[in-house]
Amino acid sequence: MTVIALCTIVPVLVSAGPALAKVKPDDGEVRGSSLGLGNTILLFVVIPLGAFLLIAALAVLPSALSRPRYRPGRPWEHQPRWIGAPSQAVAGADAAAIEGRAGEAGSTAQGGASAEW
Repeated sequence: MTVIALCTIVPVLVSAGPALAKVKPDDGEVRGSSLGLGNTILLFVVIPLGAFLLIAALAVLPSALSRPRYRPGRPWEHQPRWIGAPSQAVAGADAAAIEGRAGEAGSTAQGGASAEW
């Protein structure tokens, strides 16, 4: 029983030894030199403000360097693009539907929810 008690107490005391040692009184008993007003302002005002401004500039920089975007209500100033256009074989067959002539006379395409294209 004594061996078990020693095996549990000794590692705790060995690991807690540096915390319990009072080699140097660094718990606030000995006062150090003052920072001074200039160093205090630099440390607690200028450096955090500079870090904030740097992060804000890095956040705004990508949008500041980008091209102007299209805004709703403004006229479209670019050529139209058709992304995912059908191949040439399909383009000839569906030219009327693609160009918006599906409702003209002679056209059989109805569209809508009836799924009759």
